[in-house]
Amino acid sequence: MKDKQNWDWQTPEKQVPVKEWQDEFNWVQQPCVSPDGEKIAAIVNTDEAEFAVCVNGQTWPETVEKAWSLQFIPDGRLAVLMANDDEWTVGVDGEPWETGFDYIWDLKTTPDGAFIGAAIQTDGEYGMAVNDQMWEQLYQNITGTVLSPQGASAAVVQVVPMGQADITTFASGIFSAALNGEVASETYMDIKDICFDSQGKKIAYAIRKNRLDYSIANHHFPWSSDFQFTWGPCFADHGKSVIAPVRRNGKWFLYKDNADFWNRPFEQVWNIAVHEPSNKIAAIVSEKFGKWSVCENNTMLDFSCDTMISELFYSDNGQLLIALFKDKGTWDIAVNGKKWNLTADKLWAPQVSSDTTVLAARMEKNGRFHLVVNGTVYPEQFEMMFEPAISPDNKKILLKAIKNGIYSRQILSLDKIV
Repeated sequence: MKDKQNWDWQTPEKQVPVKEWQDEFNWVQQPCVSPDGEKIAAIVNTDEAEFAVCVNGQTWPETVEKAWSLQFIPDGRLAVLMANDDEWTVGVDGEPWETGFDYIWDLKTTPDGAFIGAAIQTDGEYGMAVNDQMWEQLYQNITGTVLSPQGASAAVVQVVPMGQADITTFASGIFSAALNGEVASETYMDIKDICFDSQGKKIAYAIRKNRLDYSIANHHFPWSSDFQFTWGPCFADHGKSVIAPVRRNGKWFLYKDNADFWNRPFEQVWNIAVHEPSNKIAAIVSEKFGKWSVCENNTMLDFSCDTMISELFYSDNGQLLIALFKDKGTWDIAVNGKKWNLTADKLWAPQVSSDTTVLAARMEKNGRFHLVVNGTVYPEQFEMMFEPAISPDNKKILLKAIKNGIYSRQILSLDKIV
């Protein structure tokens, strides 16, 4: 499905009536749309304790007692968490996994759609399942599940039993990090923000050693320094190094392999963006209270906002650094520090063309949805909009939206938008 060359970029418009679903079923949950825009789907209630998945007006043959977390995965298949007879599993295009669980949640997929994973609970123990294969070892608790692009799975798990109000055991460390179900020998008071290296073989994470001391672990090996707080590590240098925001002496710093990387303090350091091929590292930072900005390779961008920067990421080639931010009560996008000035009520991260000349995003303003391309708002408004796509030749936009109860898949020429 990610091979956009095979998508229909010629047909100007295709439509699917969806308003009539409200009359056909007891109720309809929020719909989702396939990456190529050819299918729109929703969980529908057909009877008491009876649910189905409706795709382009046709329901899957089998109904279930419960269903949630419906989503198209990147390869175009449709996945859902579903239950019958109090047994949960994953259904893909109407076919359930062979393995059933007492409960399942946190459905995840890899960028190519080859792997589907979820957190599971069975017989009072917790773990993960990937492509219908459950971890061999299960644990007393699980949180922070992650899936690498290569299909490896990791999570924070509880490995030491603890009774109610047993603060002594809790303080001694009851959590460990599990990689593909196997835990490290080290235990900590808390673990957060597990990340994978680019090969999906190593993990790094923030750790809490005791009531006062925090640090970072690089593939189960903790840094020697202790800090007042840490979070959100990332791998750099093709997996050779780990960088992370740390707090010491009341200020925040960006550290790399247990050493001050940028050698400058901040009031706050938040999420990190790394582009390893070009050796670029950026971070969401605050130099003074109430003002957020971005620092790239230890140089501040000429850009700031007063509320938050929720996302920061590089284009695939590293030429664009894109920030999604809120300032003076409205949302906007900045590309390499230059604002689009959208004043939106809500914004989603833009899609970026292969040559980085086109950025397409969806925006909500005054209760209506809009397509935004390179900062220009397309005039047509919609009741709902889904993630747009850019053609392989970077000349067309695939618009997926609902208007007047009709789902519309439109192909727009870029020269008619910007």
